[in-house]
Amino acid sequence: MPSLSRIRTIASALFSHPAHAAYLAPILVGIGYYLGAVLGVKASIMSEGIAILWPPNAFLLTALLLSPPRYWPAFACAIVPAEILADWPTFSIKQALMFAAVNILEAVLTAVFLKHSIGLPVKLDRLRHVALFGFFALVLASGLAALLGAAVYTATADGEVSYWANWRIWWFGDGLGLLIITPVLLSWFQPQIQDKPSPTAKRLPEAALLLVTTIAVGIWIFSQSEYLTNQFPISPMLLLPMTIWAAGRFGMRGAASINLLIAAISIYCTINQMGPFVSMQAADNVLRLQEYIAALALSSLTLAALLQELNLQNEQLKILERAIDAVNDGILIADARAKDNPIIYVNSGFEAITGYRGDEVKGRNPRFLQAGFDPAVLDRVRQAIAGRRQVRALLRNRRKDGSIFWNNIIIDPVCDDRGQVSHFIGIQHDITDIMETETALRSARDELAEINRDLEQRIEQRTRELQQANRKLEGLAATDPLTGAYNRRYFLTHAGEELERAIRHRRPLSVIAIDIDHFKLINDQHGHVTGDKILVALTETAKNALRPADIFARFGGEEFFILLPETLLDEAVNVAERLKARILELRVADVGFTVSIGIAPWADDTDIEPLLERADQALYAAKNQGRNCIRIAA
Repeated sequence: MPSLSRIRTIASALFSHPAHAAYLAPILVGIGYYLGAVLGVKASIMSEGIAILWPPNAFLLTALLLSPPRYWPAFACAIVPAEILADWPTFSIKQALMFAAVNILEAVLTAVFLKHSIGLPVKLDRLRHVALFGFFALVLASGLAALLGAAVYTATADGEVSYWANWRIWWFGDGLGLLIITPVLLSWFQPQIQDKPSPTAKRLPEAALLLVTTIAVGIWIFSQSEYLTNQFPISPMLLLPMTIWAAGRFGMRGAASINLLIAAISIYCTINQMGPFVSMQAADNVLRLQEYIAALALSSLTLAALLQELNLQNEQLKILERAIDAVNDGILIADARAKDNPIIYVNSGFEAITGYRGDEVKGRNPRFLQAGFDPAVLDRVRQAIAGRRQVRALLRNRRKDGSIFWNNIIIDPVCDDRGQVSHFIGIQHDITDIMETETALRSARDELAEINRDLEQRIEQRTRELQQANRKLEGLAATDPLTGAYNRRYFLTHAGEELERAIRHRRPLSVIAIDIDHFKLINDQHGHVTGDKILVALTETAKNALRPADIFARFGGEEFFILLPETLLDEAVNVAERLKARILELRVADVGFTVSIGIAPWADDTDIEPLLERADQALYAAKNQGRNCIRIAA
């Protein structure tokens, strides 16, 4: 029997492979839509004709969210015969076609909203993504589609239900179906980044216990004829711990699956006149049940997304802490907001250099390490700290055992989100051996003749000059002299290396092409000095917005390229949008400007030039479509 991960891989491939997306996937979506419609009619319709939950639209929406927009028409067409078949003979073909059109509109609206706010494929692995999905699917798209659906039903079907009653029924049923079923399909049909691992043999007992407990508690609650009485004080909210358990231990996939199970139990029991939602009129029963299912689902999905983000942040903090501890140099962090700048963190390198444990130094000012100092050096350090500036100094410090060491320290200010200095980070480098060696060499040199000392000094000076010249030449060879950005040669060399790494490890990689709009006109109207300042301002803005691993280069004129290693298309789009927004806010010599941006993700290119060419083509597409916009390479 194939594993769940294998099934999920096959199912996901149906929506990503061109041949599958064009033929097989639409057929499967149509079948799923039909089965969902039959299930909706048979299992979630009260005797009064009120829909509790409408599942089929979730199958269409899932297909849209997992596939590129060019395949959407095929999926939309696939559900038309399924709708006609499901509605026959209750509704006419004309009614079925109108219902299908409304359902397609609802799914497409939701997919379009999510595509532009999150990007495709949609992954509910962030709190923001869950919130946007809940708003677009449950509120906006379902509510708008319900306006048309209610009009169609009111105009074509016999009945005494008012237009707004039909609107509410359509809205709540469709919205709840999208909210409950779409996350289940998404979570099982695509890999979940930073999600909880699938239950292995070690975790299967816990998953089985959660499943059995949920079923038992759900049936216990919804099979009772009394509700919140002295004899039977139970509430359907007793199932909330089950969703919390699922979200906390099994992530988004577990939370979505448990939500579907609870919805199935509550709907089945309510239809059969059991449970806490049968004490009022049918419409009120359905409304309360829908509100209950929606609240339970939204809270658990939100919790699952929040926990995923917290787990990711915790893992990043652990990696950061391990990386800092792996550094041989001493690192300390002091709180600049507290009185006397007390130490709040030291790494293992600090403990090894000074001999003090972390708990022995926390809360103390670093000055306790001083063991005699140059007043001028100390004054310079104090002034830099008071002025919240970086400072480098050579200090004579004392270890816990009383021994002296020379500390070549760099102190940097750390700013908070508001730009205010909140902490200082100090990096200690023990150069005692170097200082002792230099002292010994100095004594030996003093014994030499004056001519030898002069010669050594000239050689040392010349060596430093050559080293500085070499470093300057290396910098000039790699950077653009005007902006300080990397030049084309440096970019192509290192971009080729990054592409080889992406090919070897099958990792994502994206390229962004940027061109300043109407740059020639800016030069003509405001002068080349202003144009040069604009190029420099754009470079500084881009460097501040990028990661250290990203490569930003000027290819010539007003054209720039950015290489984003380990970056998927949706992440590259976010970088481009953030960069475009920051550039739009720039004013250089009272002149504003905009940029056009093209994005190309790596798509099995074996050479960097085709990837750059696709990004450049996307850039020209942005130029041709009005400038000041972003376009993605086809």
